[in-house]
Amino acid sequence: DGDMKIVPMGDMFNHGSDYTEIETSYDENGNYYAYTTYDVPAGSPLRISYADPTNPSFLFARYGFLDETPPATFCKLIPPHINKDMEQLGYAENRMLFYKTGDISDEVWDILLYQHLSSTKISDRRELMR
Repeated sequence: DGDMKIVPMGDMFNHGSDYTEIETSYDENGNYYAYTTYDVPAGSPLRISYADPTNPSFLFARYGFLDETPPATFCKLIPPHINKDMEQLGYAENRMLFYKTGDISDEVWDILLYQHLSSTKISDRRELMR
C-alpha cells in the first residue's frame, strides 16, 4: 500500500534481485507474513526484493546501497512532459534502460530522437531527413 512499516523479523532479510527465497504479505489487520518459496537448506541466505533493481536511485536513497547484479540500469532521462506521441513510441519509465553490455533500450533512442526532432527548427529537421 506504499506505507513504510517497521517489521523487526522482516528487516533481517537481505535484498535479492535475480532470485529470492521469501515471499511476504500483510493481512487485513496489518500482520506481516513471510514464507519460503521452496525448501531452503540450512545456512542459506534468505532474500526478498526491496525494490526494482533497475532503479538504483531508489535503493540508494532508501536503503543506502546500489544493487550491481541487474543486467540494466534505469535511465534518468525523463522528459518533463509525457505526451501521447511518446506513449505511442513505447515510452514507459521501466523500459528506459542502459544495459551493462553498453546497449541502450530502443525506447531511450526513440524518446531522445523525438525530443531532438520536436525541439529543432523545421529546416534542421529537413536536413536530417536527407
